Amino acid sequence: MALVAIVAVVYLYFASAFRSANVFAPPERMTSLGRTYLISNFPPRSREELDQRYSQGHGTSYTFERVSSFPIPLGLPVYQWQNDDIRGQATATAYLEWGDKYISYQLSGAP
Repeated sequence: MALVAIVAVVYLYFASAFRSANVFAPPERMTSLGRTYLISNFPPRSREELDQRYSQGHGTSYTFERVSSFPIPLGLPVYQWQNDDIRGQATATAYLEWGDKYISYQLSGAP
């Protein structure tokens, strides 16, 4: 009985955080660094694909850094491209690590 209760509480926690009953799919929206992001239409990408795609325009001035977790406190890592000028600030795109792929999210709304 206790095990069933624990599983139910954990499931309800994640369903509440994901705002969806399906906790086995990436959430439609997430929060990172105080900003809300909506899932984009881009397909999931590997780390190598992100490095290759991003390095074309930004060279070595940006690094792919873990900036938060979703949902907090237990959660999936959220990454953003950062540099010394914007470190710790929300950027236009965030990536949720989902298995061995990264799901792209776009900033929602204005500051």
